Amino acid sequence: MINFLGAAVVASLVATGMMMAQDRPEDRNGPEGRSRSEAPPETHRPELNPSHRPIRPRPPPPPRPGPPSWGHRPPHHFLSQGHWRPSLHVPMFRYPPGFAYRRWEPGAVLPPVFLAAPYFYDNWAALGLGPPPAGYRWVRYGPDLLLVNIATGRVVDVVDGAFY
Repeated sequence: MINFLGAAVVASLVATGMMMAQDRPEDRNGPEGRSRSEAPPETHRPELNPSHRPIRPRPPPPPRPGPPSWGHRPPHHFLSQGHWRPSLHVPMFRYPPGFAYRRWEPGAVLPPVFLAAPYFYDNWAALGLGPPPAGYRWVRYGPDLLLVNIATGRVVDVVDGAFY
C-alpha cells in the first residue's frame, strides 16, 4: 500500500511539473501578453494609407454647363439664338391637377397630358423662333416654351422665360 501511495505522489508531482513547464501566452509574448514586434497599445495607430504612396488631393470637378450667360438677364427677356428677345405678356398658365412648375431639360419626357391641343403653342414666329420640324410641336409649360417630339414626349429644346 505504501508503494502504491508513493507512486501516486510521484505521479502527481511529475504531472504538476509538466503543467508548470508548458508555454503560456504571457511567457511567449512578454509580460503584457503581446508579441515583441507589436507596439504598445497606446502608441498603436491604424494604417491610413496601406499603399505607402503619397495621397494626392483630387482635382475639383469640371464646372457643369449651365444656360448661356450673357451678362445680366434683362427683365422679361429670354435668350434665343444668341440674342435677348422680349418675352410675351400672356394670360396666366393653368397647370392640370397634380402639376406645378418644374424646370425641364432637353432629354426629359413630358407627361402625355401636355401633348394635347390646349398646351400647343403655334405663335412661335412672334417670339422669333423657327417652325418646329415635322413630328414636333412647341408646347407651353408655365413661363417656358418646350420643343417636344409628339410621338415620344421627349423634350428637345427649352426656351426659359418666353412668357410672363
